[in-house]
Amino acid sequence: MGQGEFEKLLLAGNPVENADLSQIDWSDLPSAAVVARNCVLRENSLTEADLAGGRFENCVFENVRFAGANLTDVAFVGCNFFDAEAREGCDFGRADLDGATFENCNLAMARFGLAGLFGASFTRCKAAGADFEDARFSKQVSSRTSVARVTFVSTMLDMAGFRATKLDDCTFAECSLRQADLRQVSLSGADLRGSDLSEANLNGAILDNADLRDGTLLGLDVTRLASFAGMKVSEDQLGDLVRPLGIRPFPRSR
Repeated sequence: MGQGEFEKLLLAGNPVENADLSQIDWSDLPSAAVVARNCVLRENSLTEADLAGGRFENCVFENVRFAGANLTDVAFVGCNFFDAEAREGCDFGRADLDGATFENCNLAMARFGLAGLFGASFTRCKAAGADFEDARFSKQVSSRTSVARVTFVSTMLDMAGFRATKLDDCTFAECSLRQADLRQVSLSGADLRGSDLSEANLNGAILDNADLRDGTLLGLDVTRLASFAGMKVSEDQLGDLVRPLGIRPFPRSR
């Protein structure tokens, strides 16, 4: 699709459907929310593009750079951001993703360095190997208080990187975080119920008042945590927690 036809559809408020948008210049589009369905973007740069409030359904993004783009309140539904042949994900570095939603998307190997993710949500996504290190999940509401609000629901985050990020009070509901890099992460008050943390690296992590009930904690060594005061676990998880300490729990004798 050419630039003129694309911009004409935007100005008319019509969706863009079944189009190859790889040649579109996104730097100075008309002031209208983009709605795209079943479209393809390959080797494209959306750097600094203003796509706030847009919606992308069942679109393919291969080797696309969203660096510094305004993606506030954008909805991505059923989109693929992973180039399987090149084994490469898309770059969201420095993008503003406040309030953005990802649903049933493939975000494997995506990079979110310095991206703003306050209020973002990820539902039933595949984000294995995604790099969230240095991403900004919180906002400063006063000189002493910052608030984090990001939600991951039923999302695969195996081997994803979150090192040293601040994720206090965030939600990871029934997610897979197997072998994830959670070193020095702050998860105070976070809701991780039903999530699989098998072999995740939590060295130096803060889990004060975090809720890990009904999750899988195989390999979690509490002696390597920075703190875990008030951490909530289910009774049947205690075996996984004390095993690294050399303690063998047994049923109560009668």
